[in-house]
Amino acid sequence: MYGEVMIIINMVFNYTVLSFANATGNTKIRKKRLALAAFAGAIPAVAFPGSFVASLTAFAIMTSCAFGFSARLWKASVGLVIIGAFVAGGLLSALPFSQWGQSFQYRLVFYVALAYGCLQLVKVKWLDVRKISRFSEFACSSVLQLFGSSIQLRVFIDTGNSCTEPLSNEAVHFVSLRAIQQIIPDDLLHSLQRVGNEQGAIPDLSQFPERFSKQLRLIRIQTVDGANWAVGIRFDDWELEGNRALEKGYIVLTADDARYPHSASAILHVSALETREEGRGMLHAT
Repeated sequence: MYGEVMIIINMVFNYTVLSFANATGNTKIRKKRLALAAFAGAIPAVAFPGSFVASLTAFAIMTSCAFGFSARLWKASVGLVIIGAFVAGGLLSALPFSQWGQSFQYRLVFYVALAYGCLQLVKVKWLDVRKISRFSEFACSSVLQLFGSSIQLRVFIDTGNSCTEPLSNEAVHFVSLRAIQQIIPDDLLHSLQRVGNEQGAIPDLSQFPERFSKQLRLIRIQTVDGANWAVGIRFDDWELEGNRALEKGYIVLTADDARYPHSASAILHVSALETREEGRGMLHAT
């Protein structure tokens, strides 16, 4: 009976540490698999108590069962498991368990519960820090290619921007006119400025230079003040820092960039959170 109790207590402790690593590492391993890994790691630790080799074997079995045999995933997760174990293990050294009057088993159960609560608190704080870090990553540098020219822009990915071109459903990004005015052909710029002065009217694309007709589309913009129409311009390429290429889409030029966050010159569509790293498939910006 004593052995079974120790296995259960050890399993609960292992599961607590694995859950911490799973949440903070965002690996999304199922709870059932974590529980089985915790049980597998508990057996050698209980069968050979005090053995360093048994502890290493239990650790290897537990982490391999939980996070698979992929070297990349295992390396990314094992550090978090060690951090969780040190945080929880530090409680055993810091608190005077041996001086408490209860039996060893009751003290150990209390310790596991306390370790679980401590790791939950650390996990919440960890995730808050990571969330703040992700928000800071929403702003980055980029290179926009338009009309055969390239220009560097500071951009911000807005999770509230879900505007798309009606026919193709491609993403629409908003760019400060002042930031890219130098690379816009004069005749197109003149037409855009004329359209901008016609408040509330639907732009007439036939009034624009014919050579740009394939690049222009009407974009319906929905705001808190109602809906209106703007002219969208299809860009050639747009690369974010880290060689992350945006999918093809359109830009709408705005005369006022005073409300652009993080001193950005462009507000990107929410789909920019998932971009392609050239030659390496998909890369999540967050």
